[in-house]
Order: sequence, then C-alpha cells, then structure tokens
Amino acid sequence: MKKIEFIGRLREKTGKGGARETRREGFIPAILYGPGYEPLPIKVERKSAEKIINQLRAHNVMGDLKISDGKEEKIKVILKDIQFDEITGEILHLDFYRVRMDKPVVMEVPINLVGESPGVEKGGILEHELREIEIEVLPANIPEKIDVDISNLDIGDSLLVKDIEVGEGIKILEDEEKVVVSILAPEVAEEEEKEEEVEAEPEVISEEKVEERRKEESSEESSKE
Repeated sequence: MKKIEFIGRLREKTGKGGARETRREGFIPAILYGPGYEPLPIKVERKSAEKIINQLRAHNVMGDLKISDGKEEKIKVILKDIQFDEITGEILHLDFYRVRMDKPVVMEVPINLVGESPGVEKGGILEHELREIEIEVLPANIPEKIDVDISNLDIGDSLLVKDIEVGEGIKILEDEEKVVVSILAPEVAEEEEKEEEVEAEPEVISEEKVEERRKEESSEESSKE
C-alpha cells in the first residue's frame, strides 16, 4: 500500500441538508475526533478518497489527513469507520480518529493465511473463521496484516488465537481460545452443509395439517363456550 493521505477542508454546513450539499460539491462529509479534542466536522475530497478506500484491505488503517483552510495542517489519523449507501454503494460519511504517536491504539487488522496445509492437500476443507483480529499497538507499529502460518495443519487440526505469533509491541485482545482456522474432513464439511440446508428449509404445510389445525382451533373455541 502506498502512502495514505486524505485531503480535507473544514465543513461549515452540517446536518442532512449540509451533508447533501457537501456531496454535490464533490466531497465526502466526515468527522475528526480524538481524546482531548472537540469533534471537528470536515469534508474530504471524494475522488482521491475513493481511490484510497478501494485499495484498502480493512478500513481501520492509519494515514495522514491534510486539512487546507488558510493554513495547511497534517494530522496523523486512523480511518475508523466508512458509511456506505446500501443500495448504490456510494460512500456517505467517514470517521477519522486523531492519534498520538506515543499512545497505543486499539484496532482490527486482517489475518493473512500463509503456507500450504497438508490437510487441504489430502482433500480437507479449510474453514477460515476469524478474518480480522483486534490488537493494541503504538501507531508507528501498526501492521498492515497479521500472517498466520497454516503449513502444519492436517485434517482435524485447528489453530487458535493463542497460537498466533506477533511482533514485539503488539498485544492481541481477542479471546485466546477463539478458533482462527480449521481443516475439516470432507465428510464432516458435507454433513454441516446438509444440516444448514435442513435448518433453512421452510416448513411445508399439507392440506391434512391445515385440516388438523382447523379442528383443534374449533375444539378450543367450543371448550371456551
């Protein structure tokens, strides 16, 4: 990933009307906040922001926010949240968290599986259950991803959070017993798929069942009388 830099300006108009006008002008409404600072409404250049976001593997990443209004200011931030339009996919709003380089931050980073599993080579099914992991780390040491080696996993094996090795200064905050990845036997995977299909299948009510229910309801009404 190349250097991440968002270009923004202060935003005077807030609320739904102000947000719509901001979008028409080619900007994305955003908010900048952090410990010891009042939330600051800003707007970010849409074209350059979309180009960055489309290349991200996770939205919780660190970069620079350059605000140009009279005087230029560059702020180290984490892109904490992206709000999309559910229908069009348009980016509606961004949340930026102002960071201090001497204070650790909590964030989620992607888990990247590396290596070839012997179990998969034998026909096992790989189940990647945890795809992002929550960590605490100083901003300067935020990793782009956490590599997890699966080259020792055979059929029936699982790798847990406590098995993950991370660099110095990185603290994992997830439950250490949580499963990251498993290698299932083919027949087990097929049985689980069949069970899911059965659970999802809607109940079919036959004419006989309808008649039985009608009789039960009539009997209950007669009893009440």
